[in-house]
Amino acid sequence: MLGMSDKHMLQPSQTRRKSSRVWLGCLLISTCLFMATCQPADHRTTEKFRQITPAFYHWKSTYKPTRFELEQIKNLNINKLYIHFFDVDWDTRTRQAVPKAFVNFRQKPIGIVVPVVFITNRTLMNLPPAGLAELATHITQAITRIGHQNAIRFSEVQFDCDWSTRTRDRYFRLLTLLAKQLNCPLSVTIRLHQIKYTDQTGIPPVARGMLMLYNVDDWKRADTRNSIYDADVANQYLSFVSTYPLPLDVVLPLFRWTVVYRNNRFLTFLNNVDRKKLAGSGFLAAQPDSTRFLATRDTSAFGFSIWRGDLFRAEAVTAETLVSEKYRLLDLIQNQRITFALYHLDSTILASYSRETLQTLLQPRSLP
Repeated sequence: MLGMSDKHMLQPSQTRRKSSRVWLGCLLISTCLFMATCQPADHRTTEKFRQITPAFYHWKSTYKPTRFELEQIKNLNINKLYIHFFDVDWDTRTRQAVPKAFVNFRQKPIGIVVPVVFITNRTLMNLPPAGLAELATHITQAITRIGHQNAIRFSEVQFDCDWSTRTRDRYFRLLTLLAKQLNCPLSVTIRLHQIKYTDQTGIPPVARGMLMLYNVDDWKRADTRNSIYDADVANQYLSFVSTYPLPLDVVLPLFRWTVVYRNNRFLTFLNNVDRKKLAGSGFLAAQPDSTRFLATRDTSAFGFSIWRGDLFRAEAVTAETLVSEKYRLLDLIQNQRITFALYHLDSTILASYSRETLQTLLQPRSLP
């Protein structure tokens, strides 16, 4: 038998044979690695490595989910809620930024709660820069107070504002102040135009963005086809999603409404009034595009007085469109951790969609 020192004393021919085997083994491994690297990515395979978090938005004045809504939360495995806490608007009488429309909790939410604060752009337009620090303090105090009163803990706060190029600097300064005072990560809602025109709108100084895939067109215009979602309009912006520098989450629209115009000027919204309800009204005549209706006489309905000639446009997004756009966004968004949220938690809205559709919208892509 060879001793310990003798094991490494091989003859030259033995050494060459061993070196050849090692060289061939390395070549084989390198070739396999190269071939694996060059294979095209299969999105259905890589999808399983992405962390998808399902969530709902709650945008009502009172938090008291119905039994049906609680069942939907349970059945869809929802453990995250974005709850609208309050608004911040500009008071023209006092010339101050005023928090208002506070949520009233009749029930404690279960799971992860993300407070959402809506800030009107006119607040930022009118507020002088010197008032930003005081506003940040008032907002922080209001969020903290609501959290303490209802035993709600949170590790993220979201701000919803359709800021403009004129208000960008003030909004970003306000966000910086809020991040320090709240001492937690912030997220903000992002509109499609803010995705495309980053040179003008800037990148908010926050941890994440929530891409709103709705309100893509101007609802104030009578000739708009569908202000909630129009694929032709969205296609002008979606290609820029993949290069947006912030990690992105997505909120998809479940809501539907009817927009009413008088003399080609916006008159009012009719929430949860769909095409079927309009078609069943004896005083409305359907137009060729099937989503528009004209009032044929003066009458009263839907809680207001209707004049002959008033235009009603029913807006909604089909389940097929929502599912298709969800998969497209999964291919575009680069971050591995992503929240898919639905707007919003409401029995009337949810009843319009099958359980299978809701599950498809909230869960990862099904694998073969």
